Amino acid sequence: MKNNNGDEMDQILRYAMNIHESAEVAEIKQRLLDEPGAQAHLEVMRKSLELLNEDNASDPPPFNLAKKTILRVQGLKTQSIKYTPGKHINHQAGNYQNSIRRFDLLLAASLLILTCGVLAPWLHQAKTKAEKLACANNMREFHHSFQHYSAMQPDGKLPFVEPSGPRSFAGVYVPTLRQHGLLGDYHSVACPTNARKIPTETNLEQLESMYKNKSNPGYQRLVKEAGGDYAYNLGYNIKGSLVGLNNKSPGETPVLADKVNPNNTKLTFNHGGSGNNILFIGGHVRWLPARKQNSLGDDIFLNEDHKILAGKHFQDHVLAPSHSMPFGTQNSQD
Repeated sequence: MKNNNGDEMDQILRYAMNIHESAEVAEIKQRLLDEPGAQAHLEVMRKSLELLNEDNASDPPPFNLAKKTILRVQGLKTQSIKYTPGKHINHQAGNYQNSIRRFDLLLAASLLILTCGVLAPWLHQAKTKAEKLACANNMREFHHSFQHYSAMQPDGKLPFVEPSGPRSFAGVYVPTLRQHGLLGDYHSVACPTNARKIPTETNLEQLESMYKNKSNPGYQRLVKEAGGDYAYNLGYNIKGSLVGLNNKSPGETPVLADKVNPNNTKLTFNHGGSGNNILFIGGHVRWLPARKQNSLGDDIFLNEDHKILAGKHFQDHVLAPSHSMPFGTQNSQD
């Protein structure tokens, strides 16, 4: 039985999809031997179907989708074509071309769905990776400023969080660097992951003036916002005295990090809670998916008493958000 070209294409498509009738096998194989064009179409269909089979979507396709698709194509094919007088229509060629166009449309739609499913996770991963890198580069800019600041100090110290007074909060490193002209427009206390800009214009003189003039609401706001999205090292205790970091501190000493949520020990404010960028004295930035930064199990956001206070010794590192104080809360005036 001789089918028209549209039926031949449907028959080849069913053969490629392995849903043909057993009685058709001999006829199809003979056609593939006699017609090089049919063999070429079969190869194109198989390669296209291989691409579709690579889709690992979690939702399975509807039951009997292949047969429903064939029936849908056949239904479209039987629609009448408006006759235009004076124009000769090659019915055989037209049916063949329409069948090809319908198949191409079906294939294009399937490939579009497949492409969207594959690209969406990849684009999200690429965006997340770019945000982590931007945050790490921002921390490296702060490292350069820390280096310049320590070179200006007789004892090589980094910005110091004092035990009391107007400079007794973790975010004081920002106005300290600004006071010495070591912060530029390329520094940001807002992590690039967060689409916001936090002002960093306050210097030490303004901070101390607000503290002395009893501008408590304004001072407290600056204390809370100065450090932005980052956490700074509070220093540690030696026989009751608070000691800060300097350029002689071990290279693996953490200085700055994405701040964490104090109400949840597992989540960070930045990067969707997936981990933290940590800046070390040596200048390198490392991505840590967990709060504990070494084999000793040191939580760099809490001291050994599990508090956001200064470390108990020089190996007990505590990186705290801007408003945190080495020895806890204090009165606004001492």
